[in-house]
Amino acid sequence: MSKANLPTQARVNAIARGLRGRALDARTAGNLTAAVDLVRHSQLLHPDEPLLTFFEGHCSFTLERGPAARSAFRRTVSLQPSHASAWRYLGIQAFTALDGAAAEAAWRRSLMLDPGDPAALYNLFQARRQRGQWDQAIRAGVWSSVLKPEDDTGAFDLGMLYLALGRWADGWPLYDRRIRLSSARLRPDRFALPHWDGHPNPALRLLVWCDQNVGDEMQFAQLIPDLCQRVGHVTVECDARLVPVFARSFPSISVIARSEPPASGTAADAQIPQGHLGRILRPASDSFAATPRKWLTADAGTADRLRRRYRDWAKGAPVVGIAWKSANQVFRGKNVPLEDWVPVLRVPGVRFLSLQYGEVADDLATLRDLSGVTVLHDPAISALHDLDGFGAQLDAVDLVISISNSTIHQACGLGRPVWAMLHLRPDWRWGVEGETCPWFPTLRLYRQTTRFEWTPVASAVAADLSHWAAAQHVAAERLARDERA
Repeated sequence: MSKANLPTQARVNAIARGLRGRALDARTAGNLTAAVDLVRHSQLLHPDEPLLTFFEGHCSFTLERGPAARSAFRRTVSLQPSHASAWRYLGIQAFTALDGAAAEAAWRRSLMLDPGDPAALYNLFQARRQRGQWDQAIRAGVWSSVLKPEDDTGAFDLGMLYLALGRWADGWPLYDRRIRLSSARLRPDRFALPHWDGHPNPALRLLVWCDQNVGDEMQFAQLIPDLCQRVGHVTVECDARLVPVFARSFPSISVIARSEPPASGTAADAQIPQGHLGRILRPASDSFAATPRKWLTADAGTADRLRRRYRDWAKGAPVVGIAWKSANQVFRGKNVPLEDWVPVLRVPGVRFLSLQYGEVADDLATLRDLSGVTVLHDPAISALHDLDGFGAQLDAVDLVISISNSTIHQACGLGRPVWAMLHLRPDWRWGVEGETCPWFPTLRLYRQTTRFEWTPVASAVAADLSHWAAAQHVAAERLARDERA
């Protein structure tokens, strides 16, 4: 093409504007793939325009095209180092890649350019929390909340950090904002009843509706006996799987299965979400002195039958129940790889029973191949669908070793000895340090110190299990001698 036939700069600019307009229309219509293609064509005409590279990065980020988004954002800050939003997204990508130092550096750069950006402050809070920089994380979280007080997500996350640190008075009011989240399972206006303010009233009929996951429901159920001392009658609406468990464990209350819409005709004068009880009944560290060692009751007949069956299978050896994974990929970081269980499974004098929910045949075969140990699986028990039967199984074993999941909550509720293998930054209820947890008196914690590195954790569990097994053997021999005498 001769120079005479080349389009003028004005024509080039017009074509580029047209492509940008079509890209914007495509994004508005939800066709992000087309938007990316159009904006890339526009960049062929204007390769040094940071607005276009950021647009491409944002669309690619939304499409979960990580490498493409990262490349576009890096081009953006190369063309315009003062582009605060591009730095913020680079920080998000680094954080997702578990590079906390790079994430914090990017977010700090973003905040230098835009100190009033609450999203960047919230992100910085998350990065510092993940790195264990508690005080610095709190400062970032508080400042983010000041700039955006309506942000329930940020407030809730800050509240959980306060609770993890044992700052109960600071944490509970923010934790209670979980029911205002867009992702909340239940809404606070489900019942046309006033909300209870916590003041004792012996004539009050109180409806407690469980607004969290099944593990939380069992954890916060420990507060029911304290609650019954403050009001006249308690009705608990819970997961249907927990109705027989709670009805047996708390015979003085009424228990109904959760439904949507909620059941009508419930006899109550006031309501409260179950998670709000923490603020009222556990407001300070010394209030945990009221935590019972046991608050759930298993079906005694079923537990006895299972105990006899497992003891026959174990030929008198102690039976240890284990759970090793979560099926939710969001929480895959807390799963203990099967190969890391080998030193635990090879402890002599112990027999192991699977407490893992879901399909486990392949995992059990892998464990057998890795360790040479057969882990028993009882197909009559469903840890997912039959929590009453699962409670009897937990009551029938001598020790439970598990990752952070609802197995721990239920086993501790039953007063069983439990060892938890925790990933580096576990949920708030486990705290941030130490081997004990105020919520669960029968629990011992084994904490990961390096992300994804389970070998030291498994080695510590195996060493303690060896001592525990020896003590169990000595106790069994002493009992046998006493019975012969």
